[in-house]
Amino acid sequence: MKNKTKFSLLLLYTLQFSAGYAQQVYVETGFETAYFKDYVNNLGENTLDLKSAKSQNFFLESGIRLNIYKDRLKLNAGASYNNYKINTGFFAGNTSIPLTYDLTYVGLKTGLNLAIINEPLFKLQVHSHLSYDFLTSGTSKYRDVVNDLIKDNTFDRTLLRFHRGLSAEFLISDTISTYVSYNLADSFREKNQDSNIEEIYTFRTNSFSVGLLFSIVNPRNKCYGGF
Repeated sequence: MKNKTKFSLLLLYTLQFSAGYAQQVYVETGFETAYFKDYVNNLGENTLDLKSAKSQNFFLESGIRLNIYKDRLKLNAGASYNNYKINTGFFAGNTSIPLTYDLTYVGLKTGLNLAIINEPLFKLQVHSHLSYDFLTSGTSKYRDVVNDLIKDNTFDRTLLRFHRGLSAEFLISDTISTYVSYNLADSFREKNQDSNIEEIYTFRTNSFSVGLLFSIVNPRNKCYGGF
């Protein structure tokens, strides 16, 4: 829990700093899948059935970018809205009982984009980010039983996640670019901190998205003439 608090404060400081020096605004949307990787219950057993089809889930993200080095290395800072439907199941003996999670998270995210191909009209970039995600609503359902995960205190309400991926960016005009992106994210593996059940798992997501980048005039970056 202490690590989560430290990283959340670091994210807030980064967002505040970036806002003052931002040179681009981005808006991104796409679809992602999610599942519980390497799940272990309080008895040290993996009782989840992961064979169910993964649901495609909509997400939305927006934020700012700051040029750090020659338009090749950029700092990202933003916020996201993610809705996940996870189809899984749990084993009771040899029988798998279907279990569905509906989860909504709001996250803060910051990290770096590095262009490995950096042409005026096209960029191929790798990225790495950290995000701190807050569960705003969530239910689990099996048979006719529906559990409110927040009221029941049976699910970790915060996630600290490591993101990495690849994107291709295309220039549309002097002030607008578009991009397509692939992202893989894993939460740091730790015991459930927000309930009495000592579950351990990694929350994994895979996403494909498209976005728009808008160049902005920042007063800190204005040129007022002269030599």
